[in-house]
Order: sequence, then C-alpha cells, then structure tokens
Amino acid sequence: MNRARARRRAGFTVIETVISMALIGLVLTKLTLVMDEARRAHQGESAAMQLEDQAMELIDKISYAIVGSSRASLDPALLAPFPMAEIRFQVSLGVEDGKVVWSDPEKIGLEEESGQVYWGQNVGEPNERRVVWANTVSEMLEDELMNGVDDNGNDLVNELGLAFVVDDKSVTIRLSLEREVEEHKRIQVTKETTVTCRN
Repeated sequence: MNRARARRRAGFTVIETVISMALIGLVLTKLTLVMDEARRAHQGESAAMQLEDQAMELIDKISYAIVGSSRASLDPALLAPFPMAEIRFQVSLGVEDGKVVWSDPEKIGLEEESGQVYWGQNVGEPNERRVVWANTVSEMLEDELMNGVDDNGNDLVNELGLAFVVDDKSVTIRLSLEREVEEHKRIQVTKETTVTCRN
C-alpha cells in the first residue's frame, strides 16, 4: 500500500503545474519588459550621440565659414543682445596688387518652416548657390519659448534654433538640433561657440 501511495505522489498535480506555469509566465513577462526598456534606452542614447556629433560638426562648419570674414562685412550689423537667425558675410580670398580680394556675398541662415540650416552664395541673384547643411534644427533654442522672456537664462529672448549674436569682432553661434526618438518623445542637443573674425 505504501508503494501505491508513493507512485501517486511522484508526479505534479494539476494545481501545481498551473501555479508553476503562471510563475514562469510572470518571470518571462517581466524579463521581456526589462529587455524592451533596455532596448529603448539604448536607442535613445544612440540617437542622442548621433545628434551630438551632428551638432558639433555643423557648428564647426559654420564657425569655419565665418572666421575668415571681416567684421565690416558682417550683416546684420546689429550688436548684442539681438540674436538673428541668419548672417551675411564676405571672406578674404587673399591679397592682389596690395588690396584684399573678397568672396562673393555669402549667407548662413535658418529656414524656419523646414528647420533647415543652409549656406548660400549670391542669395537672391541669378547665379545663386545654396547648400542645405542640416534639416533637424529645432524651432526654438533649447528651453526657449516665443514669449518675449529670457526662458533659458542667457540674456536673450525668443532665440530660434539657430542664433547669431555679433559683438565687436566676435560672433556667438547657438544651435539646437532636435529629433524624435519615439512617438511623442524628442531629444534635443544644443551647442554654442564664439568665433573671432580674422580680417
């Protein structure tokens, strides 16, 4: 009789099997949620790093274009604290017969509707050249709102995603790039640098 009882107790009961399956299901569900969260975090970090690299490359490109200009050729002629979303300038090409030779008028600006930063030469003329340098520029600079108030604490108001501030022979460039990572979740990167006109 003890043998018969031992044989009956050797397997799992239906209730024990159901409970163990439910526990395994809970563990697998939790593991799936954790792995999905880790995947999303990795995608967000990867997108932020790419945006950071793009912002650095773009602000370097803009700085390099402006550094060879002269203060006298900069337009707008407005001095700080007035930010502008475009800048016109001419670059020194060298000296010929004792006189400085200047490039055709160049322009770097933001097209607000499309969020594109572009470089142009002879803008508005029949021989105009235009190259789009980026198309992920924020509508407004990071932490800035179009409300007439200095929201980001840099003593300037209503700065667009690309802003130039001219001060004596230097130009401060501020740039915010933005990208959607997931639905309703955006990342934003802001870079700032100041360049001095060499000529």
